[in-house]
Amino acid sequence: MKKIFPVILICILFTACNENKTIKVFIKNDSSIDRENEIIELEWSDITAKTALADTARIIVIDANGMQVPYQLVTEGNATPQKLIFPVSVKAEKSAEYLIKKGIPQNFTAKTFGRFVPERKDDVAWENDKIAFRMYGPALIAIDGPSNGIDVWVKKTENLIIDKWYKDDLSGVASYHVDHGEGVDCYKVGRTLGAGGMAPFVNDSLWLSENFVTQKVLDNGPLRTTIELTYKAFDVAGDSTIAETKIISLDAGSNFNKIIENYSGVKSVIPVAAGIILKTANAAPVNDVKEADPAYKPVSEAEKGFIAYAETADKADPQDDNGIVYTAVVFSGALKKTETAQKHVLAVTDYNPGENLVYYAGAGWSKGGFATEKEWYDYVEKFAAKLRSPLTIIIQ
Repeated sequence: MKKIFPVILICILFTACNENKTIKVFIKNDSSIDRENEIIELEWSDITAKTALADTARIIVIDANGMQVPYQLVTEGNATPQKLIFPVSVKAEKSAEYLIKKGIPQNFTAKTFGRFVPERKDDVAWENDKIAFRMYGPALIAIDGPSNGIDVWVKKTENLIIDKWYKDDLSGVASYHVDHGEGVDCYKVGRTLGAGGMAPFVNDSLWLSENFVTQKVLDNGPLRTTIELTYKAFDVAGDSTIAETKIISLDAGSNFNKIIENYSGVKSVIPVAAGIILKTANAAPVNDVKEADPAYKPVSEAEKGFIAYAETADKADPQDDNGIVYTAVVFSGALKKTETAQKHVLAVTDYNPGENLVYYAGAGWSKGGFATEKEWYDYVEKFAAKLRSPLTIIIQ
């Protein structure tokens, strides 16, 4: 027994030291753009390996000023954490350091949220402190027909409003089609891609799927909400075996969703397009690109990987002033091409069989952070530049 005890003691001391270890995270910004409150990801297995912490351990994240930083353990739908995410701020061409250690985290306000809304014809809605979105489920098809496009709810508050707006609208207290001081649903989708949906673009035609058939919330705040949607097989140029899975993540502080597209049943490389529906001067989806409001021209930057658009917001009453809705689609690299066709402005790329294709789709509002078109387009271009120049992360 005496021979075994020292070994056990050493193991206990080693574990205790590891559990008290502070991890240093160095963030380097090689770009010419200040990165403010940008969410970074660390593999949770890397953290636990360096600290011997259990998946259930409580940690804190500390910035250079000694202040706690909000964080989230992301499961991605698994039983255990997969990633640790938290916001960082790093000046252009500078570095910053953050510390991770065992501790009791402060209570931080949740900035993202999403849920299935069966009481409103099977919607799925999600939001953060900047913007809100929704997509349509199976129960709505019998009423409005199929639609797999992305809808936008614009906000002028950082508060989470989805539950409140649905409750008030369904009870007749206040319609979310009218701005009561927090924002409004003033975007029309119809049988289109809406604000950045994707579809196969075969033979120069869009092949749209229908409403999602299953939904699952994989993570739900405080900093990231992720939703998985699946779609039944649909026709693509005569092939009815292709089906779609879409994973959408929205981080706190961002106007852009990260979208992962997977098309099962694809047998060879096919072109796909993420698109934004063009609108008439009355905010209705066009039937032909010639009907698009001449006051707002889409912006297409194939080399920089993005398309963007501005449009007059829809109005529940002609006397309403709902401002301008801005939309955009961004890829991390150059696009195959961009074009205005099939009622949309389109960002076209290739899809490889079995691929998880990543892109970003987002929106903004003239009454909620973007006073002019230029401000929106500058934001989009800067977002695209950040994707091309990701932060460098070193864990010690």
